[in-house]
Amino acid sequence: HFGCAGRRVRERVAMADLDPEVSGGYMCLNTLENPGPGATALGVFSILFSTCVGIPQAYKIWRLKSSRGVSFLTLGLGNIGSFLYVLNLVILHYNQITLSLSRDFAFWVSAQRSLTFVWVELFNALSMLCIYPIASLYVVDEPCPVKIPTLGISEVYSMKDAVYYGFLVQVGIVFVAWLPAVFVFSIDGRCEPLMIYGNFVGFLVGIIIVVKFLPQLRESWYARGSYSLSYLTYGVDAVAGIVAWGQKVFVTNERVSSWLPPLFLHALEIFVLCLNAYHDRAGHQDMSRRHGGSGHNAYQEQRDEGGDEEGGGYHHPQRGTAGPPGPAVVDRGYGARATGSREGDSQRLLRPLSPSGMRRQRSFTEFL
Repeated sequence: HFGCAGRRVRERVAMADLDPEVSGGYMCLNTLENPGPGATALGVFSILFSTCVGIPQAYKIWRLKSSRGVSFLTLGLGNIGSFLYVLNLVILHYNQITLSLSRDFAFWVSAQRSLTFVWVELFNALSMLCIYPIASLYVVDEPCPVKIPTLGISEVYSMKDAVYYGFLVQVGIVFVAWLPAVFVFSIDGRCEPLMIYGNFVGFLVGIIIVVKFLPQLRESWYARGSYSLSYLTYGVDAVAGIVAWGQKVFVTNERVSSWLPPLFLHALEIFVLCLNAYHDRAGHQDMSRRHGGSGHNAYQEQRDEGGDEEGGGYHHPQRGTAGPPGPAVVDRGYGARATGSREGDSQRLLRPLSPSGMRRQRSFTEFL
């Protein structure tokens, strides 16, 4: 979804001479282009941009040590859709790829300007793929029911097992989809025999684009906050997608089928990010009201309010719950330090922050 330069390259390449047998359907591109320095520079930027787009999301999950708020189903569908899209583009550009390998290395480097869009989507797919294993390290291991009545499947897995099996399903689907193309390329070495298959893969990609962010919408709706979901990764994706939509509609006048599915996806991304921003802002305001005092006074007020409840503890949304402060812990040697010191550390770590302290806690990580 990233890099308008890649899309411009694809549009110009699509105007190249085509095989008459396939010019009416799925187009196999047979000639190499020679874009100018500006278009080449934009293409390189698009590739670098696509390579880095998944980093904010992966970093936020790692930094928070949590994958709460992130839908694994959306990640999985995104991985499948991305690698099927790369397959779709490889089939479309395969004659160009073969032509780029027909001469020396310098010619191959020059020919990559016609394959910019393939590289953009390949590195985008790899960048987003890295999110899944990092998120799986910090998943909460709770029951995960899996029910598919039409297939007679009704099982309850642990969340970690479900995430692992989900990854195996992704690998299996992508492998099966790529297998016919690899086989045909090894025997025939041309795009044309895969024309119909390429159309079918493109149709599947369109369906995945439409539905893949719906699970994330559901996850964010019930999570009531962004938590580990990255504003930067999906915000930039949405902005780049809207710019590409404008180019397709007002510049290249593409068919509705080429821009409507991505438009639906990016509209969902924007809606989810706005929903998360609303809940995050409401949560910060509520925390500020509850911590309107400073330091120990805020703690004492909440402790007094909850004094009738069992434990009378203070709850911090991100750092857990602390019991009421007990008597001072006296260091009586190693044994006492092993027990009492730990309680003292917990009380100190869970002590409520003043408003200025809370502002300091809002690190850059929260806004990724």
